[in-house]
Amino acid sequence: MPERMLSETEGYDLLDKRGIPVPPHRLVTSAEDAAEAAESIGRPVVMKVISPQIVHKSDVGGVITGIETTENAKAAFRDIMEKSTSRAPGAEITGVVVEKQMPPGLEVLIGGKTDPSFGKIITFGLGGKLVELLHDVSIRVLPISRDDAREMIREIEGYRLIQGYRGETARDEEALVDIIDSMSRIFTDSPGMHEFDLNPVILYEKGARVVDARIIMNEAALPTSGRAIAEVPEEIFFPQSIAVIGASSNPKKVGYAVFRNLLGYPGQLYPINPNRTELFGRDVYPSLDAVSGPVDCAIIAVPARYVPATMEECGKKGVRLAVIVTAGFREASEDGRKLEEEIVRIADTYGIRIVGPNCLGIMLPHQGINATFDPVSPKPGHIAFISQSGAIITTIVDWSLTEELGFSAVFSVGNQADLGFEQYLKFAENHPVTHAITLYIEEIKNGRSFMKIMKEVAGKKPVIVIKSGSSQKGKQAASSHTGSLAGSHDVYMAAFRQAGVIPASDLREAFQLAELLASEGYPKGKRAIAITSAGGFGVLASDYAEKYGLSMVDLPDEVRDKLNSFLPKCWNHANPMDLLGDTGVDRFAAVFDIMIRHQDFWDIAFVIAVPTMLTNPTHLANEIVRFSRHTNKMVVGCVLGGDSMRSGLRILRSCNIPNFSELEDAFKAVGSIFDARGENPDGGHVYPPSEGQCTWREPAARQQTR
Repeated sequence: MPERMLSETEGYDLLDKRGIPVPPHRLVTSAEDAAEAAESIGRPVVMKVISPQIVHKSDVGGVITGIETTENAKAAFRDIMEKSTSRAPGAEITGVVVEKQMPPGLEVLIGGKTDPSFGKIITFGLGGKLVELLHDVSIRVLPISRDDAREMIREIEGYRLIQGYRGETARDEEALVDIIDSMSRIFTDSPGMHEFDLNPVILYEKGARVVDARIIMNEAALPTSGRAIAEVPEEIFFPQSIAVIGASSNPKKVGYAVFRNLLGYPGQLYPINPNRTELFGRDVYPSLDAVSGPVDCAIIAVPARYVPATMEECGKKGVRLAVIVTAGFREASEDGRKLEEEIVRIADTYGIRIVGPNCLGIMLPHQGINATFDPVSPKPGHIAFISQSGAIITTIVDWSLTEELGFSAVFSVGNQADLGFEQYLKFAENHPVTHAITLYIEEIKNGRSFMKIMKEVAGKKPVIVIKSGSSQKGKQAASSHTGSLAGSHDVYMAAFRQAGVIPASDLREAFQLAELLASEGYPKGKRAIAITSAGGFGVLASDYAEKYGLSMVDLPDEVRDKLNSFLPKCWNHANPMDLLGDTGVDRFAAVFDIMIRHQDFWDIAFVIAVPTMLTNPTHLANEIVRFSRHTNKMVVGCVLGGDSMRSGLRILRSCNIPNFSELEDAFKAVGSIFDARGENPDGGHVYPPSEGQCTWREPAARQQTR
């Protein structure tokens, strides 16, 4: 069925049947009928032309308001018909709707559309011109609950107008919840409804009315579900043997870089190349068939035209995982798309799972696997990174070495011909050394499946996401990069928040959040304390806490009395706690001890230290680690300064305690967790294992929570 917009009367009738309030109305086809309708409905009335070809009625003179008399109703009908016919020649005019002119109130909008990635979504915001001017809207992926509808209303800036701004009487919020809830059900239950726009909905002190309804039907545009998401056995990412097909001695070739990176792999490694007999001191095999033992994983680095035959060879050998780093498939051309479909068909025939094609590869540092052509390998850590861009992976891995940041897994998803974000997320969820997950996303093919998996994983481990393509040019770049269209950025953000995923604005912020949550878990609430040896930074801490939605709590009398017992008399006696410039590590440690014993009044502790002659950074770092591990709260390191503090920073890193070199970044990071996950984001505190140079011993109770 081609796209069709319901007439205003059809739209009103559909809403009225589902209990959504609309104005009294009638469709008329003559001036006399218009006069009679106005009389029976009750003046004043509004009259509007009805035509499937006329979308913007006012532009053709098709709307007249404030009609008070019978004669005015007749004249208005004739005027609308004359102007609409002359200004929209060829338009099929089925009549004029006469409807009760509703008194003024607060205008809001409720809209819906079918997103190519996530399916049906619903929006809410201020109506009329304000929505375009302020873009003050909330979005949800359907279905939603009645509570979700209420949250949508309350999260827009304009909610203050609904509450009653500057002494105005509050509007009927529950009536608005009723309409959003009902409309979300109508949209969800109507497969052929493709889009709708109720604008304006007039909200009163009591009740509400929809006074304009634009509803588009288009069953042909229903989104497809895409290829079925199949479960992946986790053991395929723990191969005992790897073959590099296309291994090369030419440093300019991808097969050279991949094989060189795998020389440290502790399992069986087989270079495959029919034109060589030796490579890096290892025997080279002319084909997979020539390898006598089993091959669990194949890294394919041959030209695209040879990949189907290579996949056949892998299938006959019993390979379970093929990592296709070769480009030249769907992202390149129509012929490439057909090649990609062929390799998927072969993989399905033999039960092979595919990473890529057109990807950088995979890294599993704890297993000694760097099956990529990245020139460097990351250190082992507790963050999984799943990216749609290989170039971003190489940049982040290179940056991570100087930052001493480690990874548990790195996946370059490429074209996602088979394995996609969903499977890598499930692997990271169950991977014992992964404590936080970071995603770089350009587009998602099956948004609903992805959202379901994201929600499951984010309920167990923190997931942080960077979504590119917010600008029009960014969307075009993403499309050419991945061979598919990037979805609406606002819809992605809404889906992430519904799934409990934390959006980040840039890569640096994403990995700061990942480090923090991998170490400290979700904070239980917004009550913050700050402990500092520099008063100026204490003032800034208060400013940043307010800016990012955290609450600097008052110190309980009992806690203040204990601090008074050993701190200098001139300390500030408040939170943030300024321990003064002559503070040494012992003073920090004593304050930490009190905060450990009194954990009931705070949720997040910011430890702010600056270089001084009296502060040994190594000892201070060990005390911060002890403080973190002896609480069930979030401890945020803010050890500021440069080279003089580096020894302490290394200890924090080795013990997986993140440190923020900029104070505002620390508060912004914690605030963004609450922005994404709400007032009570806790889903079970994460206690990752200690490693490296830590000089403290973790309590048995903490160890049992792992």
